[in-house]
Amino acid sequence: MKLNALTLALLATSTVAQAQQEEEHEHLNEYEVIVINASPLDKTALESAQPVNIISGDALKQLHAHSLGETLALEPGINNTHFANVAGSPIIRGLGGPRVKITQNGLDTGDVSRGSPDHAVTTETSTAKQIEVLRGPATLLYGSGAIGGVINVVDNRIPSEPVYGLQGNANASLSNNNDNKEGSYDLQIGNGKWALYTDAFIRRADDYETPSFMNDEGEVVDHVENTFVDAEGGTVGGSYQFDDGFFGVSYQGLYQEYGIPGHAHGEEEHEDEHGEEENHVEESGPYAHLEQERIQLAGQWRNPFSGFNRLDFRGALTDYQHQEIEENFVSTQFENKQKEIRLIGQHKEIAGWEGAVGWQWDISDKAAFGEEAFTPNTSRRTQGLFWVVEQEFGAHHVDLGVRHERTSLSSDEQKLDTFDATSASAGYLYHFSDHTSVSFNLSHAERAPAANEVFANGNHFATRTYELGLAYELHEEEGGEYHIEASDTAVSTETSNNIDVGFHYENDSFHANANVFYNRVDDFIYDDFTGLNSEQIHGDEGHDEHEGEHEHEHEEALQVVQFSQVDAELYGYELELDWQLNDQWSVHGFSDYTRAKQRDGDNLPRIPAQRVGTELRYQAVSWDGSLGYTRYLEQDKTALNETTTDAYGLLNASVNLYPDWLANYGATLYLKGENLTNQLGFVHSSFLKEDAPVTGRRFQAGVSISF
Repeated sequence: MKLNALTLALLATSTVAQAQQEEEHEHLNEYEVIVINASPLDKTALESAQPVNIISGDALKQLHAHSLGETLALEPGINNTHFANVAGSPIIRGLGGPRVKITQNGLDTGDVSRGSPDHAVTTETSTAKQIEVLRGPATLLYGSGAIGGVINVVDNRIPSEPVYGLQGNANASLSNNNDNKEGSYDLQIGNGKWALYTDAFIRRADDYETPSFMNDEGEVVDHVENTFVDAEGGTVGGSYQFDDGFFGVSYQGLYQEYGIPGHAHGEEEHEDEHGEEENHVEESGPYAHLEQERIQLAGQWRNPFSGFNRLDFRGALTDYQHQEIEENFVSTQFENKQKEIRLIGQHKEIAGWEGAVGWQWDISDKAAFGEEAFTPNTSRRTQGLFWVVEQEFGAHHVDLGVRHERTSLSSDEQKLDTFDATSASAGYLYHFSDHTSVSFNLSHAERAPAANEVFANGNHFATRTYELGLAYELHEEEGGEYHIEASDTAVSTETSNNIDVGFHYENDSFHANANVFYNRVDDFIYDDFTGLNSEQIHGDEGHDEHEGEHEHEHEEALQVVQFSQVDAELYGYELELDWQLNDQWSVHGFSDYTRAKQRDGDNLPRIPAQRVGTELRYQAVSWDGSLGYTRYLEQDKTALNETTTDAYGLLNASVNLYPDWLANYGATLYLKGENLTNQLGFVHSSFLKEDAPVTGRRFQAGVSISF
């Protein structure tokens, strides 16, 4: 059994192994049973009141990209922060950063990506088994950092089921646009009791090309400078299966170097972690050197004692650091040492209610040194208790849950009071018939602020901003200058009240999923562009070290961003359709939209544009293909000091070949073309919108083998 197992039946709309293809295309509504880790309760997708998406198998291989945000960018309700192609985090229904929890096998990734869009997410999708997306508040299991949703990347680094013999996957691909070369493998071997797991990946890419455009400095260019990526990593893990469960441990090492675009100042050389000197033409500016070591533990005890079906345990120790290097000198270094434990017990029925109780303990110590250390050294301590239950009443299904969490934040400069956050949810699903169901989900979620939202006070060159947290405020002086002082206003817990309504229909040839949501948030924390620049401000006593740093040798004055709290509302929809025309042809379509504004009418910044997409798919015996077009509409619902983003469209195509001579190796040959018409497109959610458009025309060829 899987840890925190939840069995979901999902439509097999993606290409699967050759032996399954003919049967699946005869019946669109055939289900593939997929085990996920995102909830401790065993149920199918049709029993879930909360919107859940799973990407796995060949579909995941086709969507895989360097960043997690880019990998998920075409999922309904999901967008990418798009810090060029070097870093990208998912945005769920207009919410990102500290509101979207990113986990590896149910545990926080332990990186610093939630605090800044230029910091990479340390999950690796090339060796992942599946990615699980929970849209909307998911705080009951994962804490206040999941007020916008959860992205859980699942792999087999700790095998939780018996493994017999040798099994695994290998992938290799080449791309022309940025000369991307990558390869990966994952391997399991076992005798039914003991199982050993190992994986590794390597990726090398240069600057990516675009259609010609004029950047914000008035230069006409046809590529985004300083967007190289050198990444590699590996994992080794093992587990032991006993009669009533399993226990295992794994170790992962991850290493990346990637350019920080928008700060070019000439060509330079550096040595990689192996001591080999590399001369990257693309390394014409500062770059990040990232290292992470991670130990994970997992175990399950079935029928542990009276009243419980199983007890699940997970833990992680993460040591993360990355350096931002300029002209061969470390300008800034970020560190995070994080420990997390999750203990969940699935209990037997209580008055007909099945459920699970859980406890989470999480501590994080973050430090930053150097000229971009805009947030002081901070510590976070969190403990949470939760209980979720469910019951069937004929065609009616009811979910209930509650969580209480206590978080304390402190820094080298000051300590805040402890934040208490209580969250609750109620879900209802009704099956009108075998083909139709409707769901309602009500949730109340509270979020303690992130450390950077409170303590930030300094230059953030990567996003070209000077960040000022909630603990500080600006006071205007004579001559148009502003003075930074400690704020007298108390920092409040962010509170969300959300309603989500879903509709599902399917028959042998057609299925549809639709969701509408409304999210009312009190004391919403957002980064407000004040219209000031860093030359107009100076610090109070105790912060004079920022004076004289406002001008960076490669930068002009930076825009001042002040974190503020307002009452806000977000609402929108997600729509997904699949229509099987005949045995060979099918049509897929989707659309999503999020409207986000303050309750006084002003718009919130960097909200993704409405999208409409369609894809035509063809399935033959030994090959399949698709042709799709996604239209990103104009985003003119802009915040103060924010510009409108024009509409654009992307035409993509793919072909997968299953040659007979490779059938014994479970091999797939594939060719993928992206942005075939070489459209110029700017991403509204990006801090580098004017200087980092989407990738131009790109072709990728690869091979995938399963054994």
